Amino acid sequence: MEKKRYYHQHVVMKEIGLQGQEKISNSSVAIIGAGALGGRVAELLVRAGVGKLTVIDRDIIEESNLQRQTLFLPRDVGRSKALIAKERLQEINPITSTKALPIHLNAKNIISLQKARVVVDCTDNFETRFLLNDFCKKEKIPLVYGAAIMTEGYAMAILPEGPCLSCFLKEASLETCETLGVLNTITTSIAAIQATLTFKVLVGEKISPILYYYDIWQQSLKSLNVKKRVTCQTCKGIYTFLNKDGPIKMIKFCSTNLYQIMGEKIALSTLKRRWEKMDRVTDDKEALRFKEILLFKDGRALIDAPSEQAALAIYSKWIGS
Repeated sequence: MEKKRYYHQHVVMKEIGLQGQEKISNSSVAIIGAGALGGRVAELLVRAGVGKLTVIDRDIIEESNLQRQTLFLPRDVGRSKALIAKERLQEINPITSTKALPIHLNAKNIISLQKARVVVDCTDNFETRFLLNDFCKKEKIPLVYGAAIMTEGYAMAILPEGPCLSCFLKEASLETCETLGVLNTITTSIAAIQATLTFKVLVGEKISPILYYYDIWQQSLKSLNVKKRVTCQTCKGIYTFLNKDGPIKMIKFCSTNLYQIMGEKIALSTLKRRWEKMDRVTDDKEALRFKEILLFKDGRALIDAPSEQAALAIYSKWIGS
């Protein structure tokens, strides 16, 4: 593959040019979340020739994801989003060095983002968003925020010297969102804005602290100037989420009956032998699937259950307290 020909359409643009393309090709980007936003951002960055890309997602692919998550196919259902994303992205552009981390990002392992030139927030819960905000503010790493629900979406480049996520987002609701649905065209549109903001950071263009709001159904695009909030704890250097002792014990995922429980790291081979005496076990190297449980080797368990209490009961019965 000839790089000059592959990236020709960007090289001839005055906004990027040869020098800008070289900066993109020498950059390292981390994307948190490989779903509707993250998968599309990742594809755009890989096609543009980002040098190194790390994709982090703790989730598995479900049928309901296929309506808007463009990297995945029906045959991928039940597999790791991060690992399948890596496979597809390597097929799209083998020049980019793509790394997949199927982990739950927390205050202990977030240090893995330290070498990123830009971090792109495509997550689905506020706890992780504010954790990323704390980390990027402390480490002085640009953070590109994005969110979409129903027909609306938001995007913003958060720079080290400017206002942060906590300046305009309240921390009151830390649960994942309840199901309201999302139009697949809004996730694609917001992902395009996020990717563009990432390019602008990588090539060194000056970026203003603007929050972009887009309602694709109404075709309404607004640019909102964001200022530092005087009482913002993160801007004062108080990193509440970064200083938490450990990961959240339980999270309920948006639009599903899926619960994540963070447990201690466990020997999958031992548990597999025990479970096989009871029922069929599927071993995907990274995880074991048994009944309503998907257990990862880092101790995370994804459990399909009607309630938090039921999820805890299933966890206690088959994995332990």
